[in-house]
Amino acid sequence: MEWKDSYSVGIQEIDDHHKHLLRLFARINDSIKLRRGWREIIYDTIDLKVFARRHFEFEEGLMRMYGYKESAVHEKSHQHFFAKLSDIESKSIPELAQTELVKFLCDWLTNHILGEDQGYSSHILSGAPVVRAHSPTLSVVGQTA
Repeated sequence: MEWKDSYSVGIQEIDDHHKHLLRLFARINDSIKLRRGWREIIYDTIDLKVFARRHFEFEEGLMRMYGYKESAVHEKSHQHFFAKLSDIESKSIPELAQTELVKFLCDWLTNHILGEDQGYSSHILSGAPVVRAHSPTLSVVGQTA
């Protein structure tokens, strides 16, 4: 699970977050492959959840700020991410949970980052007006201030 330029949504802060998420995905995958044990995998998963929560809050704030009409659907996808991780963590057979965890994270990369995130970033980068005053400045990939 390594970053590819095709994963870019065109917003530097989001791309940086996604790169970090991929590093966390890879760490979990490595822990599984190297058989570090279920406890280590759970610790890695907790790190992922902590960072993902911060990232999702940032994304959701951007979507609200720029009036992205699909934000409620996108937010439900974020909620599903945490629900699925909790479900996987509760599995009584660690080997099954580990396999399911890797599959889930790979599917998340494909469907969410490469699919759903492209929708709100295209909306923002198309010149969507800010619907709230006092917005932060975003660094658009390929543009300098």
